[in-house]
Amino acid sequence: MNKIYPFLTFLFGMMEMLAKNDKDKSKNPPEPSPTGRPPSPPGLPIDEHILWLILLAVLLGFYVIYKYKQNEKPIA
Repeated sequence: MNKIYPFLTFLFGMMEMLAKNDKDKSKNPPEPSPTGRPPSPPGLPIDEHILWLILLAVLLGFYVIYKYKQNEKPIA
């Protein structure tokens, strides 16, 4: 049974790839950006608030270490 699941996952993945409908084959590729950098992905850019993310990651790390130290059993 363990050999069937990866096979079915592979099979359904192949069916998804082969069933894709490419209606826009006649479109030309997008024009390169004038700055030479690739365009940013849709949505909010992650670079905008990277310092806040680093600060929150450090604070979360301290919190997890603090909670771990509180739950540790004393050696006696």
